[in-house]
Amino acid sequence: MSVWNSEISPVRRSARLKMVMISALIGFLIITGRLINIQIVNHQHYSDIACSQHTTQIDVEARRGRIVDRNGYLLAGNRTVATFQVYWPEVPIEETALIDTLLLQLGEHSMVKLPAERRSGNQILAIDVPYQDALLLTNSGLPTGVSIDVEQERTYPMGDMAAGIIGRFTADNAEGIEQWFNSDLQGIDGRLFIERSATGRYNLTDPEADNIHTVDGRDIMLTIDARFQCIIMEELESAMDRFNSDWAAAVLLDPANGEVLAAGSVPVRAQNGSLATNHCFQGYHEPGSTFKIVTYAACIEENLIEEGDLFNCSDGYIDVAGDSISDAHEMGILSRDEIIINSSNVGTVMLSRLLSDTTLCDYCSLFGFGLKTMIEYPDESRGILPVPGSYGWSGVSSAQIAIGQEITVTPIQLALSYGVIANGGTLYYPRLLKAYSDGNGWVREESIVRSHPLSKETAETVRRTLRAVVEEGTGANAAVDGVAIGGKTGTAERLSGRSDYLSAFVGLVPAENPSFVLVVIIDGPDYEYRWGSSSAAPVFAEMTSRILAVEPELALGSGRGEEDLMAGVIE
Repeated sequence: MSVWNSEISPVRRSARLKMVMISALIGFLIITGRLINIQIVNHQHYSDIACSQHTTQIDVEARRGRIVDRNGYLLAGNRTVATFQVYWPEVPIEETALIDTLLLQLGEHSMVKLPAERRSGNQILAIDVPYQDALLLTNSGLPTGVSIDVEQERTYPMGDMAAGIIGRFTADNAEGIEQWFNSDLQGIDGRLFIERSATGRYNLTDPEADNIHTVDGRDIMLTIDARFQCIIMEELESAMDRFNSDWAAAVLLDPANGEVLAAGSVPVRAQNGSLATNHCFQGYHEPGSTFKIVTYAACIEENLIEEGDLFNCSDGYIDVAGDSISDAHEMGILSRDEIIINSSNVGTVMLSRLLSDTTLCDYCSLFGFGLKTMIEYPDESRGILPVPGSYGWSGVSSAQIAIGQEITVTPIQLALSYGVIANGGTLYYPRLLKAYSDGNGWVREESIVRSHPLSKETAETVRRTLRAVVEEGTGANAAVDGVAIGGKTGTAERLSGRSDYLSAFVGLVPAENPSFVLVVIIDGPDYEYRWGSSSAAPVFAEMTSRILAVEPELALGSGRGEEDLMAGVIE
């Protein structure tokens, strides 16, 4: 065979070239079609896959609003922490060692022993990792399959000293102020998408990503003074131990505007760790003789008695609808003011007979009893105020109410009623909220007047009598050196299976131009301390002495400048 015979003929060579060209064209068309499918038809699908392989989604909890006292001291704040977790099915076997390295970097926050053992599902690696530490680890690149959750951890610098007011907030529950102002404090959570760069570091995606920016909660400022709150709580805890009482409570109030400066109730917590009843707002009790000032003030306001009027209390008891109300001892003939100074039940019943049943109950309502004060605290009690014609009203009801029986009150109601006497006749709605943040600073809340039970002249007369109670009468143990104190003792006997007593004292400091009203209640003290003069009054004196030592200008009266109270507030 010749060489020419072994060569491919031009026809066949041409056919083969056509076949190669057709094959190349088909391959090009397949590749082009595949690219069109990837880049255009299924672009979003493959983009999502790529994004999921190179980005991490982090849910960011909004900063919960801070709670501060009237001087800017932090009562409730936040600590940003992160939780690290791994989904083991996504971790390549050859990268297991990277998980061990991460655990070493997490240090004391790690929840897993080394070396880490693979699992079939998700595993928590670390909790409560400070945010800055978590951010450094994230920026240096996390192993495949590892994710983090960022959240806020609530902190309470004063602990149980302020817990009765502030409460506590968790993802599952809220109490106290945390509950009442939750909608303002909580803010709006956000979401961040973080993309791994070519160097292995993480950066935020472009602005077109579905990032949701957090909206922080609103900060709020309370009327509470943390210094006074600590004093109140320390003295209450000491009193419970000293008198072996069931519970104790105290309310410190600015009578000029209804602001609550401190409110303590012990015990703070129930056995299960939740907040116990806050007796300042949620509990109620018989006021005993502290309530006699309502009867006394009503008679003066109605011009039914004058300073020189005398009342014969010599028998030591008085008949009321077939029943008998008595004094602790015979007191003889008493003047209008001496009835209160000596805390005579008989004399007070005589005063009540000058008032109609309806008028007495109307004054009780004007002083705020039987009504919720509307303070910013959950589950507030209104107490019990019987009225003529209601169920249980009897021929002795008016006399019993006049001396503080058959009626129940809350310490905040009692403080507000004495605030009427302190400020010249005005009943305010009480407040725990002093101001809230609006992004540019603090916006103050204004005080609101509820009623005007008394004239200035009547209020002044009652203040003088209350001063005499401490200087001459049953309130001697409430006296404080260097300042004139006005106030009233109270002892309520209660029958609950056994004889039980409640000891109370309400005081004005200073007596003539009060800067504050302080209510002290000791419930169920040992028998020898049952009188208001023997337990509540001395506790009042101890609290007042410490408060004045912290802020001596309070002893000068209520003329202090409001602008000074906001000094040093955190912006």
